[in-house]
Amino acid sequence: MNNDMQRQILFRCPRTGINVQHRIDDERPESSEPADSYVSVRCPACMSLHFVNSTTGKLLGERSAQPASMSRSA
Repeated sequence: MNNDMQRQILFRCPRTGINVQHRIDDERPESSEPADSYVSVRCPACMSLHFVNSTTGKLLGERSAQPASMSRSA
């Protein structure tokens, strides 16, 4: 198996708050991938689909400064 073209990203699951590591294929040269490129990831923590920035690990729509605790809505 050739893992030369894979890298890991780390993101926080918005449903569970758990940090998740995920390997993505890195087939394109860095210069051709835009900084705001997102990949779909099936989250092992909640089994939902999340869109994660392939460079920063931030979720699509995630604010740059999130509170440490999750708010609960009734």
